[in-house]
Amino acid sequence: MEFLIGVGSAISTTVLLGIAAFLFRNWFLERLKLSLQKEHSKFLEQLQWERKTRERAEKVAEYLALARQLKETSPEEHYIKANQLSWELAMWLPEDIYRQTALAIAQPNMESNELTAVIAVRKLLLKESSGNLSADDVLHHAPGIGKK
Repeated sequence: MEFLIGVGSAISTTVLLGIAAFLFRNWFLERLKLSLQKEHSKFLEQLQWERKTRERAEKVAEYLALARQLKETSPEEHYIKANQLSWELAMWLPEDIYRQTALAIAQPNMESNELTAVIAVRKLLLKESSGNLSADDVLHHAPGIGKK
C-alpha cells in the first residue's frame, strides 16, 4: 500500500512539474512574442518617421529653390506651385521657422537666407542627430559662384 502511495505521489509530482514546465514555456514564449512585436513596432514607427522627415525636407527644399528663382516673367504655374508649397509649409512648420523661411525669400540677408532656413528645418526634423552643420557648410549653386 505504501508503494502505491509513493508511486501515486511520484506520478502527481511528475504531472505537476510537467504542467509547471508547460506553463512556464508558454509564458516565456508569449513574453518573447510581445517583446519582438514591440521592437518591430518601434522599428516601423522609426521608418515611417524617417520617410515623413524626408518628404517634409523635400517640400522645404523644393519651395526654397522655386521661390528663389521666381521672376516677373516666370510662368503662372511656377507661382501656383510656389504658393501651394508655401501654404503646405505654413501648415506644419513652427511659426518662427516659417517666418524665417519667408524672410529668407522676401528679404534675404546674412542672418536670414535660404541656407539658414535649410539649417533651421534640418534641426527641427532631425533634432539631436542634426549635428553641427551650419549655413556656411551647405552647398548652393548660382552663375558666377566661385569666380573672383
